[in-house]
Amino acid sequence: MWALIKWGLWQKRWFIMWWCIALVGFIFLNLIFYPSFKDQAAQLEQSFSQIPESTRALFSDTSDFFSPTGYLSSQVFYLMMPMLLGILAITLGSSLIAREEKDGTIELLMSRPVSRRALLAGKALVGVVILFAVGMVGMLTTVIMSKLVDLAVPSKDIALATLASTLLALSFGTVAYMITSFGKARVASVGLATLFALGGYIIVSLSGAASWLKWPSRAFPFHYYHASEILEGTYQWRNMLFIVAVVLASSIIAWVAFRRRDIA
Repeated sequence: MWALIKWGLWQKRWFIMWWCIALVGFIFLNLIFYPSFKDQAAQLEQSFSQIPESTRALFSDTSDFFSPTGYLSSQVFYLMMPMLLGILAITLGSSLIAREEKDGTIELLMSRPVSRRALLAGKALVGVVILFAVGMVGMLTTVIMSKLVDLAVPSKDIALATLASTLLALSFGTVAYMITSFGKARVASVGLATLFALGGYIIVSLSGAASWLKWPSRAFPFHYYHASEILEGTYQWRNMLFIVAVVLASSIIAWVAFRRRDIA
């Protein structure tokens, strides 16, 4: 299995590099202008307060947009980081097995002296390692940029927000992985996992303004992810149990489904 993991990581080395570059670029562009915004925080806050609550909720989970934690949440951790890592996770989850099936090489892979459980675990670990490696690069970039632009947010809280964001993205990726394990086409797994992620984001963001969405929003991982609270150090980490449960449940279902499939 370890040989499979090493080979999988080597195959995706350029993929990893370009994702790291993209994430670094997005974080840099989102944070480099903070000093300019900070000088006009009062006027900008007044302007933003005129925007309807339902619209503001799509961009941040706090009304204090231009405080250090509010700015970092709205520009990086509320949407941008989960979105980019979510795209990465769904891309990985939908391709780690589906690519071999599409190319017709899955039988060759299965002919190796490795069990289906080891194969599935090895493929999953490749995706997890890549996701967390890119997330780590994002965390380091955010910490460095925060120091450069004088964003007074503790590095520990930035690290915790990155961890939560990565786990949120992982839940989307494991859903895609689960769907491909049933033998569904990669397009279907990408579409359904994206619907789960994007639909959850929209429903949760609007639930504050539309009370009838409060109960449906509880079915989505995004409901349990509160970036601003993590950055402020007030987050209740038991909320993360739901996201971890989605990851574990999707992984178990994927293993059962893949083990029962007649691939040959």
